[in-house]
Amino acid sequence: MNRASAIKWFLLASVVVATATIGYFSLRGSGGSGDPSIVLAEPFNTVHGLTVENGSAFDRAAVEIGTAKKLVLPHNATVRQSGETGKVQFFMKKSLSFLGHPPEPMSIRDARKNMGCAVKIEGRELVLATFAEWDSHKEGGTRIKLLVAVPKGVEVEQRKGLSGENSVGHEWHGQYLTKPKDAKGGYWYGPASPAQGWMAVPDVPDPDRTAQ
Repeated sequence: MNRASAIKWFLLASVVVATATIGYFSLRGSGGSGDPSIVLAEPFNTVHGLTVENGSAFDRAAVEIGTAKKLVLPHNATVRQSGETGKVQFFMKKSLSFLGHPPEPMSIRDARKNMGCAVKIEGRELVLATFAEWDSHKEGGTRIKLLVAVPKGVEVEQRKGLSGENSVGHEWHGQYLTKPKDAKGGYWYGPASPAQGWMAVPDVPDPDRTAQ
């Protein structure tokens, strides 16, 4: 092979490698399956091979205000006065960041199904809380970043105790649990459903990552 041919093949190989590398990291950044609502942690965190798949999943949901006169939200929620009339919209960034040693695989792909928001009516108030956030206090855990779009004119109060591992939205208060029977895939250490009297609000993937 002459010098010109060698250079040509070298440049072609470089382009192929660069393209493959860009494509690989693009897929990893979107969840490895082209799902724009999932962002895996980079560098990719693993424990025991591919046991733990950390990252964030973005979901969204909405609930009717109904006859409630006040909306009560977690103290650390970000509030925007831009929601639809009569409806509260909320956007979640559900994150798994765990470096422990679970006996079964864990992934943000499954973890998003265990985590969410729940609502409860207390008198004339509509109260919203997170559920399934947990913290090992040693090797990480899960958290929910919450953005709420509230219609103009709706009274809003932000209250502590409605988010985090001690949220009243679930019946787990810092205790180390084995996988609960209602977990929806993969291993799970915390609660996977709201506390009694609270109603989980169904959510769907948010490809726009509104709560980024």
